[in-house]
Amino acid sequence: MVLKEDQHTEFKEKPTSGTIINEIVAFLNTCDGSVYVGIKDDGTVVGIADIDKTSLDISNIIADQIEPSSRGLVSIETPIIDGKQIVRVDIRKGSKLYYIKKYGMSSAGCFERIGTSSRGMTPEQIQKRMIASFKADLKITNLPANKKDLTFKMIKFLYTQEGLTINDSTFLKNEELLDEDGNYNIQAELLADENRFSIKVVRFESNDKGTKILLRNEYGYQCLIAAMKNAQNFCAEVVNQTKTVFHENGYREDVPLFDKGAFREAWYNACLHNDWVDGTPPAIYIFNNRLEIISTGGLPSNMTKDDFFGGISKPVNESLAKIFIKLGLIEQTGHGVSMIVDRYGKEAFTFLDNFLRVTIPFSYDLNSYLKPDVTENVTENVTENVTEKSMTDEEKIISAIRKNPNISTTELSKIIGKTRRTVARVIESSEKIVRVGPDKGGHWEIKK
Repeated sequence: MVLKEDQHTEFKEKPTSGTIINEIVAFLNTCDGSVYVGIKDDGTVVGIADIDKTSLDISNIIADQIEPSSRGLVSIETPIIDGKQIVRVDIRKGSKLYYIKKYGMSSAGCFERIGTSSRGMTPEQIQKRMIASFKADLKITNLPANKKDLTFKMIKFLYTQEGLTINDSTFLKNEELLDEDGNYNIQAELLADENRFSIKVVRFESNDKGTKILLRNEYGYQCLIAAMKNAQNFCAEVVNQTKTVFHENGYREDVPLFDKGAFREAWYNACLHNDWVDGTPPAIYIFNNRLEIISTGGLPSNMTKDDFFGGISKPVNESLAKIFIKLGLIEQTGHGVSMIVDRYGKEAFTFLDNFLRVTIPFSYDLNSYLKPDVTENVTENVTENVTEKSMTDEEKIISAIRKNPNISTTELSKIIGKTRRTVARVIESSEKIVRVGPDKGGHWEIKK
């Protein structure tokens, strides 16, 4: 077996605490990796004489000499390589700043992995990592909501649409909508029917923000899922025009302004990974030649760019991710990034300290296909359509009856997209819908 040292692999002939601890701390702070004890620098396997003692000594070093606790991030294995037993220490990158207790948060105590070696971190690097570690502890599930009087009709309705069972007595706890004190948290506020968050979609006259703003829509102060879908539908259905191109061979091609699937993935990822603790919602900026999606928080502190583009999914808001998965908004595989890269390349992503920008270039100039004076009526129509999609069957039936009290159950079934049997069941269970007169010649009334 041929082994070589690299960024993720370190060899140690003997378990000397003064060297192995540096390597473990470096991996904890930088990237996933493994330290092989019983292998020379050149890859020659020499083995360990007392495997049990060596494993115990390393375990004690990790427990006693490294802070904060790396429990769950470090494991010890004793494989046999080339007929000799060795100790392998597997380390996962953590989200905090890890250091040798004896030296504290200094260059002598904090290490990072650079290539095949470990080196002390600079004071600037230590400070930056400390700030990131502090923010990592601030989660939307353990911080209190700003609003106290919250309701959750919309999110519960979306659950029922997906066939999910809701138990009102356990819903708040199961979906992690309460903090440790039993009060609503920021996640609860995000998913509530009314909240303080507003997503903005802004269209500029030209290709930079210094030009005139032609349109500024706000989708917010409502359940995050509804706001996300409203913004998505406006961009995907109103902004995303189609240009017909005729090729020399007579082939006709309809070319959309941008890829709808890639946009959806970028937009939903932005809403999921956004630093909601900061309180700044993601935004969509529309220019003549491109669309930009901005989310706060930047790249998670426990993730490298290689991890990001490699499809490794480490959501900042893990509990919110679980809800997104339940509702079919995202997948566990994290394929969204690869879809965007396949369509627009890695250059679509711009990583800043506190922001992540996804740029989706347009296939052609927007001004030639979308008039600058996009009316508010268009936006209102989109919002109405999205809202209608979010209505319950009962609400859809009531709306149809108000427009036509003489409407038949057959017509109602077509409107809501369900069977006549379902319509009958909804009407029978409703306390608001009343039939006046016989089936033929009668009409519907809605109780106030």
